[in-house]
Amino acid sequence: MEFQSILIAYLTLHIVLIIIGQVSPNPDFTFISRFFLFFCFTIYYIRLFNENNATWKILFVLITIRLLLLGGYDLYTAITGLGNLPNLTLDLLGIISGFLYLRLENSLRLLPFLISLGFASLFIFFRGWDYLAHYRNFGTFTGRINAYRLSQKIEGIDRQNTKITDQLFENKIVLLYFWSTRCGLCFRGFSQVQVAYDKYKNDSSVAIYTINKPVEEDKPNQVFEVIKEGGYSFPVVIPTDEELPEKFGVTGYPTTFVINQNGQIVFKGDIEGAVKMIDELKRSRLQRRV
Repeated sequence: MEFQSILIAYLTLHIVLIIIGQVSPNPDFTFISRFFLFFCFTIYYIRLFNENNATWKILFVLITIRLLLLGGYDLYTAITGLGNLPNLTLDLLGIISGFLYLRLENSLRLLPFLISLGFASLFIFFRGWDYLAHYRNFGTFTGRINAYRLSQKIEGIDRQNTKITDQLFENKIVLLYFWSTRCGLCFRGFSQVQVAYDKYKNDSSVAIYTINKPVEEDKPNQVFEVIKEGGYSFPVVIPTDEELPEKFGVTGYPTTFVINQNGQIVFKGDIEGAVKMIDELKRSRLQRRV
């Protein structure tokens, strides 16, 4: 088996997968496609160069070249950020399944293939991509964090120029949605914030605020006008301390926090998960009363 020809074939597969990803809007289709491509590629190359003699040395070569492909970039990102781990894992499973398809007896040769395909299906079914994206953006898979108190006080003004402080949060479940006028994703999340606000605006045990991160380009009252023009009615706060988001640990926008009734931060993540956390805290509070 020629090392150079395998490398060229791998690079060709990589380009094909990029094209599939561009053509297909469904990442799950691309995810499954890469498994079938590496499975078929492995069978083809082993048969082409070894006359159907699948040795463990060949498997080692195939796996090594795949791991070192693109200078080992995929391996590096899989280890450091988990972002590419599912794709790399499925590529390796495709190689191993193709190898074992030739290596094992007829009655068992498809078993590794079916197991690997089952892994890919379960990953998609349980929304594995969403969990990984949440981990990359917020540092946790689900948003749940160990409860802690933030020493930084929250102060700001709302659209009525009313002073907002964290004293208003006492004994309440609080949702804080940090956003910026330069963040397109923030605006996409406003509809979910509004739904949550409409649900709890008459509930005295829940408070929902959006905290704007001031930027130099913002005009006076632009923040409030943007929300008004969008038809939203949830409270908007401009913090007195412009570094408040950073002191909360915000590294990207939007980021949502949930504070429990004891004043502890228990969630950091997306707005969808934050709303679920509020519902959970509400149920827990009711159960304690019962």
